[in-house]
Amino acid sequence: MLPVRRRRRRVLDNFCDRRMTQIEYEVREQDLVAFNEHQLQNSASWQKTLRRHQAIFPGIMALIALFLWFYYQDTLSAIYVGVIAALWGILTPLYFKGSLRRQIRKLYSDEERACILGTYTLRAEPHVLVEVNRNGESRMKWADILRVEMTKKYAFLFVGIDTALIIPRATVKKGDLHEFVKEADRRIEQAA
Repeated sequence: MLPVRRRRRRVLDNFCDRRMTQIEYEVREQDLVAFNEHQLQNSASWQKTLRRHQAIFPGIMALIALFLWFYYQDTLSAIYVGVIAALWGILTPLYFKGSLRRQIRKLYSDEERACILGTYTLRAEPHVLVEVNRNGESRMKWADILRVEMTKKYAFLFVGIDTALIIPRATVKKGDLHEFVKEADRRIEQAA
């Protein structure tokens, strides 16, 4: 027979394993766009393209402006080229973001968008993560969830390399997101 302290600790551990953390939230179209932007911000090719258009092209144009000013003594042309270089460096990221958002919106059909968007409930059970939405209930083993990433506005539970459950902080209706993320991290670690 176990001493009383050990029995209490074991009962408490079993109780902690059985507790379920649950959150309810809504996924909107802007959240889907934000997830895809998050994925691209971590992409090396995207960063390379952005650096090229934000620094290299304006740098070359600035050198041309300096050449015009020093060699030809053409101040007006040098100013024009310099202003174009500065505007290129400043406005290119804004253009790319807008273009990216339009492309992301075109990626998903109306049916796909209808399946993805809406209200979700996530429940952290001892061995599975339960997802409930208007299409029904699904269960994922904690071992199948790769990681949890947090940003200022979102929590992403990655269930694949490029697939995640998107949890916007702003739309959490019930439950505590921080507690849920800590619980999910703990469960993922235990399952690994």
